[in-house]
Amino acid sequence: ELELDFTAFKENLRDLIESRGLYSKDIAAEINVSTPTLSRYLQGVREPELKYVFGRYFGVSVDWLLGLSNDRYEALPAEVREFATLYALASPDDRTIVETVLKKYREEN
Repeated sequence: ELELDFTAFKENLRDLIESRGLYSKDIAAEINVSTPTLSRYLQGVREPELKYVFGRYFGVSVDWLLGLSNDRYEALPAEVREFATLYALASPDDRTIVETVLKKYREEN
């Protein structure tokens, strides 16, 4: 059986929560765990039984969340990952063009 070091999980989970300006109590309620349980995950004193729920909630790879992969978004479809990679390489002018096109679809929804 694979023994996992949940150090990466707790650090990555904390990073996700902080980077999005979320509160632990709100996330705990949404994924149906108690706030103290989520706190124990973040402290590393309890192993997460719900690691897959966290991956789905944040839209990140469970392997990344557990520190088994460096690809944070492998949970995303390949074409979305490719778009993100190419967008990151684009010049500011090209990004403006892409954002202009995408704005049309935002307004339609």
